[in-house]
Amino acid sequence: MYYQVDAGVRSVWRHLRGSVVNPELVRAAEEANRSLWEQAADLAVPVEFVAGFRDLAAASLAQLSGSQALSHEEASARAVASAGVLEEGMESAAGAQDFERSCQTATDSILEGWADDPLSAVKRTRRKTDVWALAYQRFARPELGQYHG
Repeated sequence: MYYQVDAGVRSVWRHLRGSVVNPELVRAAEEANRSLWEQAADLAVPVEFVAGFRDLAAASLAQLSGSQALSHEEASARAVASAGVLEEGMESAAGAQDFERSCQTATDSILEGWADDPLSAVKRTRRKTDVWALAYQRFARPELGQYHG
């Protein structure tokens, strides 16, 4: 289900690069996001972290339909708070909040060039978020990183 949610969020990135939004993909991502939440108690991460992820994914997907506007400041605060919940709930997630803040600082730096070259800014940000997603997986499941350094 995570990957269906991710596919929907990726459509946000494609939309920012000028692609047409696939409404079926967005609907599937929204449904997967709801289903992921329903299984939150069975996951190995704090339920509050899953709730934060769910809310941020839902807000990102809602942006595509224009049904919701989430300010940069609100999204940033929610992400930092979710990382804090992860850090408090899991020994392996020490430093998650600082990591989230560093990701946001790097993203802000990349997006400073948005007006000059929006396509490049989106591509660079997406490449970075792919790497950061792997780091978050290692916070939650450290065994994922034991063979990859």
